[in-house]
Parts: sequence; structure tokens; C-alpha cells
Amino acid sequence: MSDATRTLTRRAALKAGLAGSALAATGLLGAFASSTATAANVSRAQDEDQTLLEDIADILLPTTATSPGAKAAGVGAMMARVLADCESPETQQRVAAGLRGLRETSRARGGDFASLPLAERERLIRDIDTIAQQEGDTHWFTSVRMLALNAYFTSEVGLTRAMRYVPVPGRYDGCVPLEPGQPAWA
Repeated sequence: MSDATRTLTRRAALKAGLAGSALAATGLLGAFASSTATAANVSRAQDEDQTLLEDIADILLPTTATSPGAKAAGVGAMMARVLADCESPETQQRVAAGLRGLRETSRARGGDFASLPLAERERLIRDIDTIAQQEGDTHWFTSVRMLALNAYFTSEVGLTRAMRYVPVPGRYDGCVPLEPGQPAWA
């Protein structure tokens, strides 16, 4: 055995191990801090997207005399969650790019989407919807429209206030005629 291995004591080994651990922890903490900052930026972007999705949904499903709108139903959180958890990465990227484009168009027309006058927001969404109907399922707005409809009509507000809801309808009747002005059955 060499002199270096003979003189190594348990105390010296622990000191060396602790020094190495401290260096590793410093590196990990630095990496964690940068990933936390990145996560905060991603979270902020997701919050902005959620707000914009909810604003779009509220244009598609506004408050009426008989039912609250999409914003009152709080559909933005569900839309963002379904988009993040259930849609393909391609759809997520397409929607994110579409939302960025909508933000740029809104700024060119005078400000953020939410700050534009209602008539301008409706016109902008109508223009985008016209293009989306021509392009079909490959357009980002088609996905956003479906997310908005699904989120609204599966929410409590959508089921109980926008549609006619009977929790226990009794007997099954497969063909019930609707009277003019009557909401659809939930």
C-alpha cells in the first residue's frame, strides 16, 4: 500500500465527500434556479394563453339573456388543460402559433385582444373563423373552437343554464320534439 492510502482517515474521507457534495449541490441549485425561472416564464405564457383562450371562447359563446357566457363558466382553465394534456404536440404548437399571430394582429389593430372594442374582437374572430372553415382541421382556430364548445357545454353553467338539464329524467324517450326557443336537452 502507498503512503497516501495508509494516512487516509475516516475523518479525511468524510471531509472530502462533504466538499464534493457541496460542489455538486451548488451546481444542482444553479440548475434548479435556472429551470425554475424557465418554468415561471412557461407558466406566465400558459396563463396568458389561458386568458386569451377564454376571451376567444367568450366571443364564440357570449352571455345572453337566458344563459351566462363562456367567461362566466370559466372555460379557460379547462381549455388550457385539455390542450396541454390531451391534444397532440402538433396541435399544441399550431394553437400556440395561432395565438401568437392573434396577439400580433390585435396589437396592429390597436392593443391587446381584450382591450379592443367588442365589435373589433368579433370582426377579428369572424375573419379567422372564415379562414379556418376554408382550411378545415389543419387551422388552429378549428381546435380552439372545439375546445371552447366542449369546455362550455360540459361545464355546470353550460349544462344547467344553457341547456335544459334534468338530473333524473325518468323514463327513456328517444324522440322528444323541441318547442321553438326551447334549449337542447343536456
